[in-house]
Amino acid sequence: MATPDSCGKYEEEIMGYWEELNSDSPSREYWDENGSPKVELPLLERLLSRSVKDGDSVRSGGLAKALDMWIAEELRAAGFDGEAVWPRLHAPRVLDPSVLRFICSLNAKTAEACCEELPRYASSNANIMGSAYRKQVDVGLSSWMTGPEILISTKTMGSSFGKNLANRFEEAYGDAKNLKGRHPLATLGFFFLVNSDIACEPKNYAKAVSMLDKLQMEDDAYDVVCLMLADFDPSGCVSVSEANETVPHHLSVHHFFSELVSLTLLRASLEAHDLARAKVSGIRQ
Repeated sequence: MATPDSCGKYEEEIMGYWEELNSDSPSREYWDENGSPKVELPLLERLLSRSVKDGDSVRSGGLAKALDMWIAEELRAAGFDGEAVWPRLHAPRVLDPSVLRFICSLNAKTAEACCEELPRYASSNANIMGSAYRKQVDVGLSSWMTGPEILISTKTMGSSFGKNLANRFEEAYGDAKNLKGRHPLATLGFFFLVNSDIACEPKNYAKAVSMLDKLQMEDDAYDVVCLMLADFDPSGCVSVSEANETVPHHLSVHHFFSELVSLTLLRASLEAHDLARAKVSGIRQ
């Protein structure tokens, strides 16, 4: 029997969430009448709360996994191929979609045998070669035919803002240069989830905003960056903070996904991402 991976519990939460709504990501409307993405924030809160209630911390990486699974779900909701987006909703979390298409072309008995062996060769992480070194990328969109089209790094921070911000900036800046140097047409994103307590520390909050601004000011760095503030309740519940109203628009979650989708479709072949293009076209009719 296969051992559940670190994303398994978030898969359960996502499946349960859509079952309760009698819906799913690919079929739901993603854009409102003003062209703004309808990001599923209640789902994010559900995943983050599950992580915290299970005893995960920022250091353990569990909180980041919850964030990764939510961002990937948003990409699927935007219309991108659910098999090409990672982490995938179902294990294995990283797998080239051409492999699945090949398996589906086989007879049932052979396909079943392939699926049983698949976990031995698939991966739970996506390690992307940059211009200087290989980097594990948290969320992305790629296939054998196109190479990486979306590469997103995620970071979470719960406390000690003054001490940790500089380290996060150095890591993010180096990763951006490394990945963009080898994949200049990939849409590069950085998503920063921070405890809303930082809003009560004006100097550190201003430092975080300035840091994120600098990460996207150069052509060979990030294309789009997001700052999201979250409230962590002592009971274990996590919610998207009202303090996000103070986040500049160009760092907001809605701007993040809007730009991410727009740039990716612009840089891709016109024949690619039919569903994503159809969803965008729907708001222009």
